[in-house]
Amino acid sequence: MDAESDVTREGCREPLLNPHTKADVDSVYRKISWRLLPFTFLMTVVCYVDRTNISLAAKDMSGDLHLTKSQFGVASSLFFVTYMIFQVPSNAILQRVGGPVWLGVLLIGWGLAASLTAFVRNATELYILRLLLGVFEAGTFPGLLFYLSQFFPDSRTPGVYGITIAGCTAGMAISAPLAAGFLSMNGVLNFSGWQWLFFLEGLPAIALGVGMMLFLPKSLDSEGFLTRKEQMLLNNDRPLPRNPVDGKLKNVLYLLNTVVLNINLWVLLLCALLAGTMRYVAMFWTPLWIDAMVNGSGLDWEKAEKTGQSGDSVQVALISTIPYALAAFSGVFFGWTSEKLHDRTIHCFFLWLVGGLCFLLLPWLAGVDVILGFVALLCGHVGVNGMWGPFTSLELSFMTEENKSFGLAWVNSIGNLGGLLGPMIAGFLADQTGSYKSGIWGAGAMTVIAATVIIFVNDAVRKENRKSQAQAIFFSGLD
Repeated sequence: MDAESDVTREGCREPLLNPHTKADVDSVYRKISWRLLPFTFLMTVVCYVDRTNISLAAKDMSGDLHLTKSQFGVASSLFFVTYMIFQVPSNAILQRVGGPVWLGVLLIGWGLAASLTAFVRNATELYILRLLLGVFEAGTFPGLLFYLSQFFPDSRTPGVYGITIAGCTAGMAISAPLAAGFLSMNGVLNFSGWQWLFFLEGLPAIALGVGMMLFLPKSLDSEGFLTRKEQMLLNNDRPLPRNPVDGKLKNVLYLLNTVVLNINLWVLLLCALLAGTMRYVAMFWTPLWIDAMVNGSGLDWEKAEKTGQSGDSVQVALISTIPYALAAFSGVFFGWTSEKLHDRTIHCFFLWLVGGLCFLLLPWLAGVDVILGFVALLCGHVGVNGMWGPFTSLELSFMTEENKSFGLAWVNSIGNLGGLLGPMIAGFLADQTGSYKSGIWGAGAMTVIAATVIIFVNDAVRKENRKSQAQAIFFSGLD
């Protein structure tokens, strides 16, 4: 058997292990998973609780602060301005100080920003704190994904990323019943319910940040984490060593050539932008859509206000739990099926197509029957949230160990333009038309286009890895 047969398309060794040894390796990865994934899952849960609780506070907060739909959309979107700008710098700091320390700092920072939102008095102060929240949350996902990639080979990442990213929608699902409880505290100590929501939901981030600093290992070689035998078992299952790229000029040229000029990553960036728009529109606006639907106005919010129909904020928050919880389950499930079936592209295509079509049908179905509209909303959430584990693993398959930290931050930063533009435009359209329909149709169409584009990303991982290794050798040889 030639040496090349020992290399998978992800660029990892597949050693000639007997079943007993392979079972031992699997056991070590289970140990790593149980140590890391509870923390990374909780971090994404808390991240999305603090990022999206504005959607559950929207109704009461908008009334107290006199926010228009457009101003609410701006407040939702401004988060992504600093979120995009600070991702690459944040990952650079993480590489220097280590994952546990820097991720802990980010958690504590955004916990404080989230809690202080309880005390805003107008739209301007809300805008400032949303920008500050974006600064601290910017390093969350590129940092987490890079941190996990130091412990797991690419062949094992779809399930790992699926569990971690499922924390996003799990956070929204958990946030909904929590919000219902906090909103019911309206008037306690002369604070509104939405103020209690922001203040109390920021505190867990601070506690988790301290916990990550204390209990997470910096790397596989951290003292007391793995035994010597366990480290030896993983040696053949970790990524193949690649030639280092030393020197600032060579490193810049290498990153430019292998990341910024990588056509495969640009195609994936386009998909992330298109589908991410629908994801974030649904994330921030779902409670308001549900409020309109349960009050019999379809998705025409202006009609509901004119007729005096207004839903109970606690009831709406509880109903919102259902689509968010289902989306969280779909993220774990499809991450698992992607890993087992060794497929990423078809998963993304199918889920985006289903999600996009369901959101395109949502305005019509919601006008026909509330139940039909709610079913479309559920299926849409499954489609736009269930594929991020496979999609992230697909992105990483076009990166190397040398460019992974920069690549993850760069791709995530550009890809989140959908989060910046989507909710803002949806709010503007809602104000102009008196309905949520136009925003849903536009974002749903973009998701269908993303499904169409992703089918052109053929499975070229082995070819891309070989090309990247050759580029690393070339640039490391420059004088």
